[in-house]
Amino acid sequence: MQAATQSLHNLKLSTKSMPLPFSNGSKILVSQIRLQYYRRSYTSLTSQQRNGSHIPSTPSRRTLQALPTTTLVRSLVVLSATALPARLLASLIRLTKKHVHIIESVGPLRWTFKKLLYDNFCIGFQEHEIRAKTQELRRIGFTGIVLANAREAQPTTDSHVGSVIDDVQCEEWVNNNLESVQQAEPGDYIGLRFTGAGAAAAKFLSDFSATCKSHSSEEACKLYCSEMQYFVSQVERICKAAEARQIRVLIDAESSTYQRAIDCAALQIMRRFNTSQRALVLNTYQMYLNSSAEKLKSHLNHSMKNGYILGIKMVRGAYLHTELDRQSLHVSKQQTDEAYDDTVRYLLREGSGAAWKADVMLATHNAKSVRQALDLYTSIYKTSKEDYRLRPQVCGVAFAQLMGMADEVSMELVNKVEQAKEQESTKRMTEIDSTNVYPRLGVYKYTAWGSLRDCLLYILRRAEENKDAAARTQDTAFAILRELRSRILNRT
Repeated sequence: MQAATQSLHNLKLSTKSMPLPFSNGSKILVSQIRLQYYRRSYTSLTSQQRNGSHIPSTPSRRTLQALPTTTLVRSLVVLSATALPARLLASLIRLTKKHVHIIESVGPLRWTFKKLLYDNFCIGFQEHEIRAKTQELRRIGFTGIVLANAREAQPTTDSHVGSVIDDVQCEEWVNNNLESVQQAEPGDYIGLRFTGAGAAAAKFLSDFSATCKSHSSEEACKLYCSEMQYFVSQVERICKAAEARQIRVLIDAESSTYQRAIDCAALQIMRRFNTSQRALVLNTYQMYLNSSAEKLKSHLNHSMKNGYILGIKMVRGAYLHTELDRQSLHVSKQQTDEAYDDTVRYLLREGSGAAWKADVMLATHNAKSVRQALDLYTSIYKTSKEDYRLRPQVCGVAFAQLMGMADEVSMELVNKVEQAKEQESTKRMTEIDSTNVYPRLGVYKYTAWGSLRDCLLYILRRAEENKDAAARTQDTAFAILRELRSRILNRT
């Protein structure tokens, strides 16, 4: 214990003396990190001494060792903004959105936002930029990317909006996402946000969902039959193009205002495209909703009865502050965490011998959830090789984090996948071939592509949706500081 305390003391002194050319926000962030790290490390060290850890907490190489120094410094500068008071940060986001046209037209501002925000969170605009950055991520060890088109129409529930059928904005949205399919590479994913299809699409999704709530899903299907058929057909155009290029499709979850319609469309689309060995289309389940676990089980039953693989992307959720029905939410973050982890265990453990099949992506920045899921999945995979009856019905597990965030979580996963490749008992989990470009275990970065203006608006929307993410970035900032300290001291 004395050694651990001395180690922490040395680290604290070294970060104090480290020449950080950052803002006051960074200083605040560093001081917050020191206190939290001291508390967390004491608990972690004593816990590991008592119980041990199935997944080593200290890999043979440093977690962020593969990332360029410029990437680390840029990330730290961007993360320093999260140390600002919440109201000030919210005001800066609103101000930036309001004057994005000025940022785009003024050279120095454009350069600053391009080098900091754009390059940190987005992958590029031109095809050669996207290709180069994707190849760099693969070189580092990532399996691939989840690519979203940053251009989105603004949703509205205005009653004067016309029908989604033959809507110009919806057609433009389809074409933008067809471009995403062309920009991505086989084995990658693209992300679809349905309300990005325009005002008419958002109005239809809202009205359909409201009818489901006030009457029933059957009644909604009767009232909006033609609109749903049209919208599903437009999404299927994207899915057909993705299928031809061996690219998967993620359907993003949204607030409850739209979600019932999104689920209805997603089930129809998955029923058509998820009939081979692996799922092509994945629907998103937000575990901050207290109904999500039961909804997911209901969808598993639907997939079993209709003969398709359920595609599952699990998130904690990004619309906490916009949900109107507070009774639909878990009362605490702890309950949300428990719901997330319990559902992962259900899919991996209880799914052994089940009649349903699923393909899973765990899109989370929570290191504990990631470690537990990877540990359990690897353990069950090894056991199932000895006893076929214990084989999980989950065809594969992918992990994903947003580009520019939670790099310490992503890179720990990358290191674990590299270790799995070298072990006889797990190397098949990571293999791909000409008939299947989706490994049973993979790590991805979720990113957007598009112009500076479109990407800035996309980044700011994500920032507004993830107001609670500031507290979670402290782990990333500390990991970056530790890696920079090691490089300055020439440690390997």
